[in-house]
Amino acid sequence: MSFYPVYLTRLDEKKVVLLGGNDEAERKTEEMLSFGLKVHVISENISDKMHEWYNDGLFEWTPRDFQYGDLHGAGFVVAADYTERIAEKAAREARESNLLINVMDNIPLSNSAFGSVVRQGKLTVSFSTNGLAPALAVRLKERFQKELDDAYGEFLEMSEQIRPSIMALITDTTIRKEKWYRWVDSEMIPLLRDGKREEALNLTESIWGRKIMVRAGLRKNESYFLRAFKKVASLFS
Repeated sequence: MSFYPVYLTRLDEKKVVLLGGNDEAERKTEEMLSFGLKVHVISENISDKMHEWYNDGLFEWTPRDFQYGDLHGAGFVVAADYTERIAEKAAREARESNLLINVMDNIPLSNSAFGSVVRQGKLTVSFSTNGLAPALAVRLKERFQKELDDAYGEFLEMSEQIRPSIMALITDTTIRKEKWYRWVDSEMIPLLRDGKREEALNLTESIWGRKIMVRAGLRKNESYFLRAFKKVASLFS
């Protein structure tokens, strides 16, 4: 079986049905809630931590085993804690309803799989071993969690802020692509990591230009003479 990596969007528009209430279900619930998803748990029992989240109104809970028809209105299905009979029943309904389902540790009943995910702000990186060695994916995740620090999240926040202005003012895709790579390959990440935001902004302006910076709200709309005066004044302060 081959796997094609893809990221899903707009899952928050429908509920995610999660079967199970054990430690694995707890971990998956926490992860999905962190992405802002509407989680509906179906399980006779749930963990103490999940009870706390439920009492806080963070997800819906049907305290019984899965029944055929429970996937109505769902956008995605996860079976984290299950009997073989329940897993087969849920997988059959998911297929009939054209839904994505992940039956954890059961590739034949699944039409989707999870990777080990590293998140840093807007940055999301996932690792998958096609279900063959999940422990290796976890170790890769742990390694990259140490390397992908806050600077990457800050850079993506700046990218989100400046991107609309870039798209509006630079219509030549070749020029735009060249500038994006210049920016990404520059010293932006080390500067942000060292807390040198003003130097990072100066570098950004040297690549994208003053007009884009002002339009994006990263610079004030000051005249050239005022900026020159401030620069000279800073030399004597």
